[in-house]
Amino acid sequence: MAWQAETRSVIAEDVAALTPDNQARVRGVPLVFDPNPFEINAFAACDAQGNPGIVGTEGLLEAIDAVAQTKATDELYGTHTYDQYLAAVVPSLAGSSQASAALPLGLIPTNILNDPRRWSRAHEWFDEIVAFTFGHELSHHWLGHTGCANGSPNPLGIVQGLLSRFGPTNFTQPAEFQADTEGMNTMLAAARARVPQYRWNEEGGLALLDFFLHLEQASAPGVANQIRVAFLGSHPPSALRIPIVQATARIWYTQHPG
Repeated sequence: MAWQAETRSVIAEDVAALTPDNQARVRGVPLVFDPNPFEINAFAACDAQGNPGIVGTEGLLEAIDAVAQTKATDELYGTHTYDQYLAAVVPSLAGSSQASAALPLGLIPTNILNDPRRWSRAHEWFDEIVAFTFGHELSHHWLGHTGCANGSPNPLGIVQGLLSRFGPTNFTQPAEFQADTEGMNTMLAAARARVPQYRWNEEGGLALLDFFLHLEQASAPGVANQIRVAFLGSHPPSALRIPIVQATARIWYTQHPG
């Protein structure tokens, strides 16, 4: 529940960074958490009545927590726990429908496990990853990709009827790349408003995309896992998304110096 509350708080910061018109389109859009720990996914959708929503799975939050904890540990102590995490969980995720993305017990050395500095830095990483991930999903709504966030008809025909929480969202690749761009812009704008708190940057989004890149590389095309891990089926390859996110951040910093 703490992860869920933290995610809602971060999304509120994303929404506050939008223009008034775009805020009006997404303010109040519900965030629903799927308790499934074995699926790693997030998506924007419309229900059968045309109501907008955003879904995130427990499995995704576990993956974000694991990436955040290992990245923070390696940053502070020069360890390689992120690589160890990938080696421990990615093969299992690629081969089993009951594998978990949660951080394995004992992977973080016990002598630093409870270091307050590590927990504080992991908290920053977690929020940074969430800000990009759900900023991307919010943007599908305010960009009009779903057609339901502002009560308008669905002009692009991308979402049809009820989207199962286990099914792909069927956004086009151009729409996904546009959501990456606007999701990153939203996150960086929200980051600027956080000063003097920790200022988010693009590294959080890139870290999660790197995790998915490793998962994609471990999953042969067409195997059952790529259906189970719906994120891989409903989003473009991470190898294509990563340079877009990097370029978006560079442009944003150029246009918003300081």
